[in-house]
Amino acid sequence: MSSLSRPQLSGLWSQVTQQLKSRLSHEDFETWIAPLKPLASNGGSVQLAVPNRLVATWIRDHFAEQLSAAWTAAAGRQVRFQFTLPDESAPQGELFPLADVGSPGTVQPSLFDQPASREEAAERPRRSGAGGLIPRYDFAGFVVGTNNQFARAAAIAVSGRPGALYNPFFVFGGVGLGKTHLVNAIGNAIVERDPTQRVQFISTDTFTNRLIDAIARNRVREFKQRMRRIDVLIIDDVQFLAGRERTQEEFFHLFNALYDAGRQIILTSDKFPSEIHGLEERLCNRFSWGLVADIQPPDIETRVAIIERKARDEGITLPIDVASFIATRIDSNVRDLEGALTKLSAWASIHRQEITLDLARELLGNGSEEEGRKPTAEEIEARVTRHFGLRPGELKARRRTRKVAEARHVAMYMMRHYGGMSFPTIGEYLGGRDHSTVVHGCQAVEKRCRDDQTFRTMLAALARMIERG
Repeated sequence: MSSLSRPQLSGLWSQVTQQLKSRLSHEDFETWIAPLKPLASNGGSVQLAVPNRLVATWIRDHFAEQLSAAWTAAAGRQVRFQFTLPDESAPQGELFPLADVGSPGTVQPSLFDQPASREEAAERPRRSGAGGLIPRYDFAGFVVGTNNQFARAAAIAVSGRPGALYNPFFVFGGVGLGKTHLVNAIGNAIVERDPTQRVQFISTDTFTNRLIDAIARNRVREFKQRMRRIDVLIIDDVQFLAGRERTQEEFFHLFNALYDAGRQIILTSDKFPSEIHGLEERLCNRFSWGLVADIQPPDIETRVAIIERKARDEGITLPIDVASFIATRIDSNVRDLEGALTKLSAWASIHRQEITLDLARELLGNGSEEEGRKPTAEEIEARVTRHFGLRPGELKARRRTRKVAEARHVAMYMMRHYGGMSFPTIGEYLGGRDHSTVVHGCQAVEKRCRDDQTFRTMLAALARMIERG
């Protein structure tokens, strides 16, 4: 594809935006697509200006397929996209080609560049995330406090001598306290020091699904052989092994094979091994063979440090009084702290406001109200069901109509933020759904709150009714 002139590029982009405007909601289009500006076309790539990193990341994660399809329909061919932050005169970072177009009308999701400063592009090597590891999770980015000092020190020791110290290494703690970050940091450190090490990070749900697929395709033997070639196995959320008899059976034999071969096993859970109900005693015993380390909720000094680190990494200008306010307001876990900062920065960016203490109080609450008794899951379910005009039990059913899905997301959000319940607890109550489904539901509500004033008003009124009982 030859370079396009400015008028040609502008004309094509107009066609792309018209398509997207008809396919997306008004809020999604105005928030995420309208701010994009085409800058240049060079060969098979198109450079787009974005107002900030948040918009670039959100488009990459949520609208890649729609943008790819719209461009292909308008231009008749695929391109590569690159995002550029304000005041950058040249694109940065590696370009990723779009997936090949299949039959007419079908487009694979595209990959987009992460916007980065020139210094970041020069100094930060791009890592592959081999073996399912999350590349951004390393020891340098793990904020240390009294709540996690021991776990981090043990993790560093494990990364230095995998299979020789603390095997298995079992990390437990509440939701959003950094367990996944810490165990990924171990894996990334091992791979960085010795790229020949076969490291595998996998969630318990994914492990179970792969086993089920292997059973269905009569390939259990291949599955076992592949898993037993791993040098470092990292299993996230092993509490979800509870009640899964066939999965526990296979994992028991895999554990024994890796342990006997001197391979490192790393596990995370939201509970101490003996507190995981429905876990076979033989597995529970093996989980305690090595070292069990816990991570507690962070103290206020650590919470401030976490917020400031997150703001710095995301390029967010955050006054110290706002960081202190968030840390005082939210004392549950790291994920909630980061979620509050994301909510605040997104609102400020979209509405072109500076982040101030008054804005933080408006969005996050002033924290002066007496908390009182938290509503139960049953109370929240009943209130949300009545509000949306549903029949009792519909929130727990498998129906996926738009109305039921919206109500279910709102119930998840209310149970999390007003009932103080964990993601797994909410998922179990609402029909045995996975905790990642609950996380997605809560995030969907938070996003809509940022974008939709009417929805935000409705949610606030519903919250007041729930709080009053």
